[in-house]
Amino acid sequence: MAKTLLLEIGTEEMPARFLLPALAQLRELMAKRLADLRLSFGTVRTVGTPRRLAALVTEVAEHQAPIVREVRGPARPIAFDAQGNPTKAAEGFARAQGVAVSELVVKATEKGEFVFAIKREEGRPAMEVLSEALPQVIRQLSFPKAMRWEGSGLRFGRPIRWIVALLGETVIPFEVAGVQSDRITYGRRFTDGQLAGKPIALTSADLYETALELAHVIVDHERRRAMTKAQVESVAEKLGGVPLMPDELLDEVTFLVEEPVALVGSFDRTYLTLPTELLVTVMMHHQRYFPVVERRDEGQRTEGKLLPHFICVCNGMPGNPEGVRKGNEKVIAARFEDARFYFALDRQRRLAEFVPLLSDILFQQGLGTMGEKTQRLKTLVDALCQHLQVDPQVRALAVRAAELGKADLATRLVSEFPELQGVIGRLYALLDGEPDEVAWAIEDHYKPQPPDYTLPRHLVGVLLAIADRLDTLCACFDRNLIPTGSHDPLGLRRTATTLLVLLRDADEGKSLPLTFLLDLTLRVLREAQTLTKEPTWVAERVRAFLRERLEALLEGDGIDHDVRRAVLAVGFDEVPLVFARAQTLHRLRQQHPERFRPTVEAFTRVTNILAQARQKGEPIPDQLNLNALSLDAERALAQATEQVAPAVMERVRVGDYEGAFWVLAELAPTIHRFFDEVLVMHEDERLRRNRLALLRQVERLLCLFADFASISAVPPAAKSGE
Repeated sequence: MAKTLLLEIGTEEMPARFLLPALAQLRELMAKRLADLRLSFGTVRTVGTPRRLAALVTEVAEHQAPIVREVRGPARPIAFDAQGNPTKAAEGFARAQGVAVSELVVKATEKGEFVFAIKREEGRPAMEVLSEALPQVIRQLSFPKAMRWEGSGLRFGRPIRWIVALLGETVIPFEVAGVQSDRITYGRRFTDGQLAGKPIALTSADLYETALELAHVIVDHERRRAMTKAQVESVAEKLGGVPLMPDELLDEVTFLVEEPVALVGSFDRTYLTLPTELLVTVMMHHQRYFPVVERRDEGQRTEGKLLPHFICVCNGMPGNPEGVRKGNEKVIAARFEDARFYFALDRQRRLAEFVPLLSDILFQQGLGTMGEKTQRLKTLVDALCQHLQVDPQVRALAVRAAELGKADLATRLVSEFPELQGVIGRLYALLDGEPDEVAWAIEDHYKPQPPDYTLPRHLVGVLLAIADRLDTLCACFDRNLIPTGSHDPLGLRRTATTLLVLLRDADEGKSLPLTFLLDLTLRVLREAQTLTKEPTWVAERVRAFLRERLEALLEGDGIDHDVRRAVLAVGFDEVPLVFARAQTLHRLRQQHPERFRPTVEAFTRVTNILAQARQKGEPIPDQLNLNALSLDAERALAQATEQVAPAVMERVRVGDYEGAFWVLAELAPTIHRFFDEVLVMHEDERLRRNRLALLRQVERLLCLFADFASISAVPPAAKSGE
């Protein structure tokens, strides 16, 4: 009879950002472990609150499935004599496998007939194997930051205080970090102002969620999120507005409470004279409140004006709601008052007057100040403008944006509210009368950022964003500040990823090859006397790092591993073209398998034989001697290659990679005929090298796409399903 399995890990309150990744890990680990244990099950669901991670698995078998193994022994002639009697070899094999000689069976294999011992291992009870496996699942969970708190040395997101492990109605016994598994869980920490001190003894895993809800815990985080969203929207509607409710904030608040209760608060209207972005940041990032804006007509896309209200979400209904409301209003008033003071202090000078103060702000240890970085950014942006031959007016705006881009880091407001870097610079620039392109570039040069990767609004912002990331990457790699494993304190992986997104998605990316960008940046660093190593050393390592991030982006786009590898193998200097080639090959293999397969098989024959020749040290001439082509199949391939080459290169030039591939595909029958009729590696050196030179002509066209030796004619998923 199948039963429900419950594993709950009760902890001290964990940071909200730990919980969703931990629940995803727990779900994956439980499913894999049960499958490995040969315990059949229905569905695995994970739920959690700030104080607990839980997995609920339905229809778990009470016994492992038996396993039947076939162990091959000696060949039949060795195991049995001519009369069919077992030999000593058969007897020894049977004895070693723990079976009777009479139970041995003879089976035919590709290598002949052999004797086999058929061994059936009965499954163990689920209680036994789970008591061994569940502690391993708990120990395998990882967190961005983990801590030790007891003698066993276990590292976990927060100290474990209780463990519930039930299979149906029965406790699964084990111990982790000095905590014994049991059936006791706990409700919400505070109830009506009192500590919730009464334990809850679960009689069955199936009653888990119901029992916790009676104790004021909504353990299903998806349900808790929906409740939070509905309550906040309802409260805002009563105020005549709508809440600002980004997914990140809603997720965070969901994991700050166990039973959501939305309460409204208000603040003095005079604070609405401050920049809206400042007020919203204080409410969202510092207090985890939901701001409220006036309701607009459905046809209007812009958000309405900020209303003097906010919505906070409490962990359960407080015993004194009015006291909680007044307390939150007092806190937000103090924060707004600080913001008003710093804003007034900053506005005593223009944004440009903060630029000299950047010389007192460290960029990175050993890499100088933000003032020095600003000078490099001006030089880089100016050089990019020259390379792209942009309008002189745009060039002047870009250099001005580079000069002011980091200025707000020296303001008191950004010092107090670091999340507003760029935003405050944009606001102050507009107040100073700077051009819109300059002001928005100050904010936008921090873009794109996950999860939406929105690009800067103007070319000026794009150029400053590219320059900023190039300077950071090259300067840090020069000082060996290179990410290793999961250790990336400077966020260089994100820096590299967003640089590649800029080059991929911005129109200017097609004209900014990586080789040019790295050479330019390293030259600027050297002229600024910041570079300590050889430029080629730094460039090689930055390129390798960018290649890793490129592959990660391609994987995120759903491109198969072999296509990623094949496309990157022939170069990735022009980032937009890497994605165009990869997406084209991926799509064509999925949509046109009947044409794609024979074409790629032909291309692979070309690349494979050239790779073998290179491994043997065989010279491959660049020039083909047409007069030395003696066979019809040779001449046909040479002629076909010469005919398609212009069309292929023209389609590649205009970015029509699908068209280029199908033109190349016209070579496939001729390539197959060539290999069927021509011996490439002929003993005559003159013939051999000329035939290799002919294949090299074909390979040059193929390398406009990919290294077809690395690509499969059939998608990996299709191969695994065959």
